[in-house]
Parts: sequence; structure tokens; C-alpha cells
Amino acid sequence: MEPSAYVLREQQSHPIFRTPLAVDFDETIEVPTPDAWSGKVETDSVNILPIVSRIAGDYRDGWCTYTYEHMQAPELEIICGGINAKTPKASAIWRQGYLTHFGFEQTPEDMNANGRAMLVNTICYAAKLAEDRPIIRRSADARILDRGSIDRLIKNPKRDLSRYLDWYFAPNLRDQLSDMDRKELGEWYAEARHFIRADRRGKFVLDESAKELNIPPDSREFIAATIAAAYGGNADRAATAKELLERYLPSGPHEADTLKAWSTWRQENEDYLFFSDTGGFHWYIDPLAKKLGKSPQDLKGSLRVRRR
Repeated sequence: MEPSAYVLREQQSHPIFRTPLAVDFDETIEVPTPDAWSGKVETDSVNILPIVSRIAGDYRDGWCTYTYEHMQAPELEIICGGINAKTPKASAIWRQGYLTHFGFEQTPEDMNANGRAMLVNTICYAAKLAEDRPIIRRSADARILDRGSIDRLIKNPKRDLSRYLDWYFAPNLRDQLSDMDRKELGEWYAEARHFIRADRRGKFVLDESAKELNIPPDSREFIAATIAAAYGGNADRAATAKELLERYLPSGPHEADTLKAWSTWRQENEDYLFFSDTGGFHWYIDPLAKKLGKSPQDLKGSLRVRRR
């Protein structure tokens, strides 16, 4: 990643560009759109904000990160990108909870006034997030993709369907999809999407148990309906429901294993739950949202900053 920030207009009001040091957006320059961004950015050029005095200097590349896969996480905030050889969505400055990533390689001595202001402001901004915490966790066994990767595969005719099917799907499901063209895959996915999850190796599988109960695990209705089924009169249905609670609600009161315990847990936590694909295809409790009595969906970005 080159020493220049790619800041969308709607992001320019973010605190790291405003306080305690002002960033001068009048110093943006226009450069040719990177070749790697072809098809993703329609214009021939993009506006960037150099963070060094001589943009044509011999600088080491910084580090950008793919973060768009994890956008279900309320504690994840993307602040700006940078000119890179990957995609315009690869992030240069971002955070998860109080952990903040500033991806530009240059030292403050190498930066111009805008670069130094961004670095100082990022540190000051992170200091206001002491109450926030990283919530979702990556699998220790494999990289787990979000289901949006299947959407992107289907919509992009330049992607080799067979290659990506091999990479994305577990062997048994891959065999079922082997004869499908892109249109047929799209039709299948439209029906199957809410019942897809990842196995321990990060490969997509179809959750037959969830399909059996016909309750999409990523839906709000899943929580109450599956608890009710787990302690209902049908023994087979109850066993399947308890299996699904274990899989999708790992923070629940599994040791207690009573309807009363689950009902109490649901009453205390349901409003603060969110579902994450890349965090392992299950529901998480947002502790900051619970502390503040707000929905995780209404507590994103700078709204998570500690208020004094």
C-alpha cells in the first residue's frame, strides 16, 4: 500500500480527520485508478490524500487488510483505504474494539503534516474506545468466509466457477453442485443461503438439521423457536433443536439445560445478539450494547466511543 489515503467523501467527517488536529482535504490530488481496481471503480482516476511530501519518493509499501467480509461485527469500523494492488475495499486504517490498525509504513519523520495529523488523531481516537472490545474471533483451524463470497462468485463471470466451487464448498456439497452453471447455482443459492454454514476447515456445508426444523439459523425467529422446540413434546425434534442451540448459540446456558434457564438467558441477552458468518456462523453477545441498553445495529462506528 502506497503512502496515500483513499478517503471517501462521506468518511471525511470522521474524528480521525478532524480532531485534535485538522486534516487539510484541499491537498488531495488526482491519480490514475490502480489497475487492480478495474471493474470496481468506474472512473479513470481517484482522489487521494498524500501522507508524505514527495508522493513519487522511494517508499516501502504499507499493509492493507481485507475487512469487508466481517462487516456483521458491530465492533468493526473501517475508517479509510489506501492506494494498493488489491481492491478499493482493502482497509488502511480500521479497528476492532479498541485494537486499531494504522497500515501506512512511513515513520512520522517521513510524513507530511496531514500524515502526522492522521496518526495522532488515530491514537487519540483509539484511546476513547477503552470500553469497547473485539467480539468475533477467527477460527483457529481455517479461514472462514462469509456467504457474501458466494454472491460475489455468482455475480462475477470472470471468476472460474469450478475453481471457486472447489475452494469454497465441502466435498459432499461440491459434488451436488458440480453440474450447475452460474444461473443454476444462483437459483440454488437463493433457496439455500440461510442454511449454509462452514465446517471446521472453513468449507461451506448445508445444515440439514436446520433445514429439517425449517428455521434459518441467522434469523431472529430462530432463537425463540429453537428454544421452544428443544423443550417441546417431540423427542426427535427436541434433540435436533438442542444440537442447533449448541451450534449457533454457544454462549447460552447449555449446562443448565432447562427451559427456564434458556428463557431467562434469552430475556437478558436477545436484544444484544448479532450473527456472524466469519466469526464461526453463530450468534454473539455485544457486551457494550448490553451495558448501554442499545441494539448492536444501532451502536456502530464512532457511536461506540466512550462518552464523558
